[in-house]
Amino acid sequence: MRKNLNFIPLNNDINKLSAFIPSLNKDWRDSQRISSKPFQIESLDAVREFQHQGWNIAGALENRGKNRKVANHFIKMEHPDFKILNKKGQTEAVATMNIQNSCNGSKPMELDLGAYRQVCSNGAIAHTSYSNAKVPHSEKGHYSLQEILCDLGIRTQGVMDEFNKLKNNNLTPKEAMALATDAATLRFGTDHDINIEQLLNVVRDEDKGDDVWTVFNRIQENLTQPHRIVDNNGRMMNGVVGVNEDTRINKELFQLAYTYA
Repeated sequence: MRKNLNFIPLNNDINKLSAFIPSLNKDWRDSQRISSKPFQIESLDAVREFQHQGWNIAGALENRGKNRKVANHFIKMEHPDFKILNKKGQTEAVATMNIQNSCNGSKPMELDLGAYRQVCSNGAIAHTSYSNAKVPHSEKGHYSLQEILCDLGIRTQGVMDEFNKLKNNNLTPKEAMALATDAATLRFGTDHDINIEQLLNVVRDEDKGDDVWTVFNRIQENLTQPHRIVDNNGRMMNGVVGVNEDTRINKELFQLAYTYA
């Protein structure tokens, strides 16, 4: 999950979060004639619980539908105590909690654990049976919310351990190319006209290496960031601009990479 997807930086200020993301407030939604479910799961309740667990609000954004009304909002939180270290013992990435919620309750609240790699502003989202949760806007969801939030917090270290596994195995050039080829299909489908080797380009010294984690991050950044890929006609390609598409690619790319762990 890239940090430059129109995220508003919030520096763990819940008042700023409420001010910049008005769709978090039921009164505002009512004023915009956005209906809510009787048992609407409020994102601010999740944010407050995660703050109590030590998570910090990093940023947020709103998405609008075709009718130009705000359809959903997305909040990114980070936990400084859960880290991925580089070879020098320095913090390379920190744990993230991504909260996505629909304003009218048409879709459940989605919670995804991941890791934010600081050097390149890349955010990886794990896709395992225990790294994600959905909370329906129902009476059952309302009463199970606290348990789900606490359970996800407990799972955080396990998810970070899954990311660390990616650092233990190296890829051969053939395996790296196979991973890049499959990654390109995630975004462009099978019918595309790009040179796959571009996804393996090294941009900075920290991107050098053949372990799965490093190759995974190189591919992710080149695949989703703007002006990294040139098609066979010489046209520079745009990056991924939608948070939903970026989330989908992140999850599916992690699944591909994890098969090599």
